Amino acid sequence: MKKPLKITGAAALAACLVTLAGCGGSDGSKAASDKPFGECEISANPPIHKLDTMTEGELTVAASLPYPAGYRGNTLDSVDGGYMYCLDAEIANRAGLKKIKLVNASFEALVTAKSSSFDFAVWDIVVTPERKRAVDFASPYNTYLTGVLVKKGSELTAESIKQSTVGVLAGSVQLKYLQETLKPKQTRVFNSNDDLFNAVLAGQIDAAVNDTATVMPRAANSGGKLEVIGRYPIGGDVAPLLPKGSANVEVLNKILGDMKEDGTLDKIMDKWLNPILGGDPDTLPEWAA
Repeated sequence: MKKPLKITGAAALAACLVTLAGCGGSDGSKAASDKPFGECEISANPPIHKLDTMTEGELTVAASLPYPAGYRGNTLDSVDGGYMYCLDAEIANRAGLKKIKLVNASFEALVTAKSSSFDFAVWDIVVTPERKRAVDFASPYNTYLTGVLVKKGSELTAESIKQSTVGVLAGSVQLKYLQETLKPKQTRVFNSNDDLFNAVLAGQIDAAVNDTATVMPRAANSGGKLEVIGRYPIGGDVAPLLPKGSANVEVLNKILGDMKEDGTLDKIMDKWLNPILGGDPDTLPEWAA
């Protein structure tokens, strides 16, 4: 396994995505402009590896949206940045493509292959043996553990969490951990991150557990209402997800391999992910069941 990318820094998130539409702009202006991928800085004259895409000349990428940290914009028409979108953009660039179409799918639908009308999906999906039976994965682009998100001032501890109500995303590796290992007093399952985090703010649950790269930006952008108070050693490599049997796995691996070797992948994370975390996940107190 490659050494995880170091993710540190602080800044606010961009505005939330609220509606879903095509990503190239309804009038095609983004695709036709000098900046077809918004504010993403794509490489000039990189090695080209052709992908076999659903639509000729266009890369169709699935994600569980909204997710402003990864896909920045008020609507999909206006997405112009975010670490996931800029990863998609660089992959498209290195496949010789000038247009991305984003499609929305729930996280559970992606990992269980209930949705497959896309070339690949990028949404910080952890690679697990169970998921690999239903879908294929390309090479990982980062590694994450699990953070514990609470309301500011919460007195929750690594011990008291077992007597608490904890929220988790449907289909996540954290759900299995809660059910089989941590076993809190009550586990509540949510279909979206927004619902999960709003439940923390509303006091409907005592804590939410999710990837550090997901909970830390939410806390940093909460106006002091939320904080991440611990981490569990649960998670792993995150990678693009592809429909089972996709012919694009090897090609995507070549593209990601080039991006790692020439430093482009690190540059994307340094610019788009690191500044929004609000801290270093490696400094969070380590919790155990």
